[in-house]
Amino acid sequence: MAGSSEIQTTEWKLPQFLESSLIEDWVRRLPPTTTSVLLRLGAWDGIGPFADARLQGALCLLHRKGIKTSAYVPPITFTGGRDEAAFRPPIPLAGPSTHRTSTERRLADSIAGLVIGQLCSFDEDHQNIPRLQLTTLKEREYLYGSGSELALAVPVEANPTGTPRKPTHIRESIFNNRLRDLLGPFGVSSRQTPPDWFWDLKTFAFEASENTWDHGRLDFNTRPIASIRFVRIKRLVVGKWGHDLAKIAPGFEDEFRKYLKALTAAKDLSGRWSPDGGRLVEVTIADGGVGIAAKMAGSFDVFDGSIKTERKYVLSALKLGGTAKRASEPGRGQGFRKMLQACSRRSGFMLVRSGRIAFSRTYRNLDGSTETIDLNDPDSMGYIPRINEETLPLVAGTSVSMVFPIDDLIYATKRDQS
Repeated sequence: MAGSSEIQTTEWKLPQFLESSLIEDWVRRLPPTTTSVLLRLGAWDGIGPFADARLQGALCLLHRKGIKTSAYVPPITFTGGRDEAAFRPPIPLAGPSTHRTSTERRLADSIAGLVIGQLCSFDEDHQNIPRLQLTTLKEREYLYGSGSELALAVPVEANPTGTPRKPTHIRESIFNNRLRDLLGPFGVSSRQTPPDWFWDLKTFAFEASENTWDHGRLDFNTRPIASIRFVRIKRLVVGKWGHDLAKIAPGFEDEFRKYLKALTAAKDLSGRWSPDGGRLVEVTIADGGVGIAAKMAGSFDVFDGSIKTERKYVLSALKLGGTAKRASEPGRGQGFRKMLQACSRRSGFMLVRSGRIAFSRTYRNLDGSTETIDLNDPDSMGYIPRINEETLPLVAGTSVSMVFPIDDLIYATKRDQS
């Protein structure tokens, strides 16, 4: 750390492959005297599951504490008048990137890059990056990135217009069409009939996305929180040559290991899973807002209290009918039920990170059978997740993810088969 008694700058150097566990470690070890954080992007060339959401949670937390954030990029980045061209999307969107450096590719083709561009300041030679990101986003109707990094992203506006929202069924229809644009890496054109698993994915993602609007945009003084509300879908390969558990589910290794054993033992997942592993869809929906517990408590003070109190607020929000919405709002207290139902139907594994809390839920038993639940019963055990006992480092906002198996025969690629 360098600086004077007034300005204490902590550097976070992004590694070649950025994982969420490293980001949490940065937050945990942040010196209390820090007044600014500098992200060095020089070696960065890839990002692990859930790390984009965790990165936003860390940066938004710094903003909430009044800590300035800036990014340093190598001097050659976007030089020679290439910045305008670099943000033009490849055609088709699922095609390869044409950027010359890894930093350019990450900033122009990934949600993590969009988060950095919108939440950090840059030096004079690279001040165009945030503007070009937003221009690209609007021209592409809020799709950002390409290939496996393509995502649906909406920045929180600094001055909301107050335009009334469309009715729920219209919002859901629009969301459905936008989500289908993300299926390119799965070998499915947005004009084709989507696979059967798409509909449960859509239900899960739509309900979680609605929560980012309802609870993740404004602080307790109704001021917009600078952040990105996003939905991202990826395919993960698990097996002898696939991801290891720490990279897929950092912090959830034991629960995820049990989940994979349950899939292997299942009798009804032929073609979707095998003793050698298989392929999973991961969908992550995230915001940089106040977090579940603070929304329920009505104050950030909950994060200064005991983890037991925070856990109580989170568990109350998960119950059927548990919500911070006004009683007159449609769909009140139903979103989480629909998300859990989708998770159950898809033999999925759900992960949530908010505040100092992390929890997971699956309805597959270790013997491969499916847990019997009734999510129409507010007292159902189906609403009780596996939740952390220890206090995790505080992050802003909420990220909700689900992973589930898909047919590895249809969506296998030559690389997977090697």
